[in-house]
Amino acid sequence: MKVIVLASGSKGNSTYIEYKNTKILIDMGISSSSLEKKLNEIGVSSGNLDAVLITHTHVDHVGGLKTFVKRYSVPIYLTEIMYDELEINFNNHEFVTDDKLNIKD
Repeated sequence: MKVIVLASGSKGNSTYIEYKNTKILIDMGISSSSLEKKLNEIGVSSGNLDAVLITHTHVDHVGGLKTFVKRYSVPIYLTEIMYDELEINFNNHEFVTDDKLNIKD
């Protein structure tokens, strides 16, 4: 398992997790372009993520989400309450309301 903190703190939070063939991002508190740069530095393409999990809707956890969902069709997982709080057009992105979640591996 690989866990890499891409950003941490009041200016933005984002953590990359990789297990076998599964690539997950937890939170997207930095700009989409900054995130792409940081992912590229570790050899990961933003479009190849299997999922983005959002923990809560504070700007330091969702700051880059709006632009990201316009660029990529990666599934976004968040609760229905978070979905309602965010003014983002998710189009065909997924959101979950259950406690349990399985993503690939």
